[in-house]
Amino acid sequence: MRTPSRSPYAGGMSDVVDERALTIALPIRSFSGGKERLSSRLSSHQRRSLAHQMCTNLLEAVRSFHVIVVTNDAEVEQWAEQQHVDVVNPDAVGLNVAADAARAWARDHHREQIMIVHSDVPRPEALPLVCALEGITIVPDHQRNGTNVFSLPVHADIEFSYGEGSFQRHVTRASAAARQTPCKLHIVRHHQLGLDIDTPNDLAHPLAAPATKEFLS
Repeated sequence: MRTPSRSPYAGGMSDVVDERALTIALPIRSFSGGKERLSSRLSSHQRRSLAHQMCTNLLEAVRSFHVIVVTNDAEVEQWAEQQHVDVVNPDAVGLNVAADAARAWARDHHREQIMIVHSDVPRPEALPLVCALEGITIVPDHQRNGTNVFSLPVHADIEFSYGEGSFQRHVTRASAAARQTPCKLHIVRHHQLGLDIDTPNDLAHPLAAPATKEFLS
């Protein structure tokens, strides 16, 4: 029975993906909408600034890879084009739809690996390490509830299931796909990549606070 790896380097350096075959997808609904749970601490202008700066910071962290932005928002699309990044327009709103659109785009453009990264990860510096892993890689949030990073071969038979409790659903589906393919499954619990900004407590997290303060300055 195939056992998920628990370390970013569990498979050894032979289990690395060719970065020329990898596309990183950044689903961004908008800069101005969302993050309502931060409204007790941040104004709408501050929430918009935070979202914009986190997306810019995330893009810079993966600039050396092929990146697409998945959005139907005109402002986000304009920003992506200014950053010389390809834009994919999904058929509807929602993270699952965006992930499906990104995977379909990658298949159509003969890419081998697609990585879906949440746009509200404030400390993305370690993403290149995860990009090196071949097979299926899942990075949960720090509560091991959500899925902050999900990398998989474009032809892996895995249905996306973002939302509350997505980490365990994705692990279950990825485990089945890894046995069927077969390929390695890496579960990477990372102190920085596991951070996301959803609540006021997230803003104050010791690892996130320096970055979020800089984004809001």
